[in-house]
Amino acid sequence: MYLYRQTEKMYAIEVNNISKIYRMYQKPSDRLKELVLRRPLHKEFTALKNISMLVAAGESVGIIGENGAGKSTLLKILAGTLSPTSGEYTFHGKVAALLELGAGFHPEFTGRQNIFLNASLLGLSEAEIREKEEEIIAFSELERFIDQPVKTYSSGMYVRLAFSIATNVDPDILIIDEALSVGDQRFQKKCIDRMMSFRDRGKTILFCSHSLYHVSHLCKRALWLHNGTIKMSGNAFDVTQAYEDWCREQGNNENKDARRVEALKTPSNHIAVKIRLKDSDPSSGIPALRTGQQVEFIVSCKTDGCPFHLAAGIARNDETIVFGTSTQIEDRPPLEKDSELQFIIPSLPLLAGSYRFEAIALDDTGNVVLGRNALEFKVVKESELIGLTSLNHIWKIS
Repeated sequence: MYLYRQTEKMYAIEVNNISKIYRMYQKPSDRLKELVLRRPLHKEFTALKNISMLVAAGESVGIIGENGAGKSTLLKILAGTLSPTSGEYTFHGKVAALLELGAGFHPEFTGRQNIFLNASLLGLSEAEIREKEEEIIAFSELERFIDQPVKTYSSGMYVRLAFSIATNVDPDILIIDEALSVGDQRFQKKCIDRMMSFRDRGKTILFCSHSLYHVSHLCKRALWLHNGTIKMSGNAFDVTQAYEDWCREQGNNENKDARRVEALKTPSNHIAVKIRLKDSDPSSGIPALRTGQQVEFIVSCKTDGCPFHLAAGIARNDETIVFGTSTQIEDRPPLEKDSELQFIIPSLPLLAGSYRFEAIALDDTGNVVLGRNALEFKVVKESELIGLTSLNHIWKIS
């Protein structure tokens, strides 16, 4: 249910326990059979489950999540094109929404006629539309095609016109669902600039996108949807980093168990390898480190007398190798007895994410694995730098 209140606004959007359940039928005729037989012939699919959120006036909120997480369903409900199964939401101000491609356009109408149709649906009078008509056309850059039926438009032309209409009617609340993924880069930049102008003018924005860069830079807060529920909500940079980390881990999970079993396989002549992090309590869970801090991994090797080399390295949780070395690579002699080695990183260059430090004992030729172990750790966010590592750098501007 949608409620509109003409009150002193503290929040632009109030969402209270919205759920959406779809009925899934194996074939279309089952709908009619269900009515006649009066027994259920459908399965229920919960697209959204008890979603609640408050969006302050002037706040920009990003909506992220994998395909099928419920993002578009939520925005369609808030845009009024879909009814929730339960729950309610409240808007304080005029709303404009840019949803799936061509939504709200009549394919037989020209671009100009669709400007009048869409703008009138958004509450503008004919005089107001005529006043904004040329500005809408100019921003869309469709002067040559504005009097052609929109059914002849490309997907990029659809988006140009739809975005231009939605932003030129000067809404208080702008809802955008993945629309900027279509079209050329130059127009995408033009749209982002327009959205940033909206944000700077104190407008409220709900922005759904798979572009985590745009979400983290355009929005101050983000909402991560997963299987129709809110998995995480908070600072946009923190949420996008956590989501990116989760995506990497999911892509790596298929072979994770097989690798773990393989990693535990060692020859009969093996070396027991143990790893601990200096000044860290092993019982406190996965250690959290900071970019730039000194880190000391302590590797204990218990051997039965065979000489060995030790390899050490760091990999991200998607198996991206960050760094690797060994005593053999660095021309050190093989170790021949029980040893405790310190692997010291004076200034950890890694940025936020989940990683593991791995130590591998190799025979004196460096070809046969005698033992191995790994220690998982995470690097927590200290800055908004992007990428894998923090590089020492100098800006020189002339």
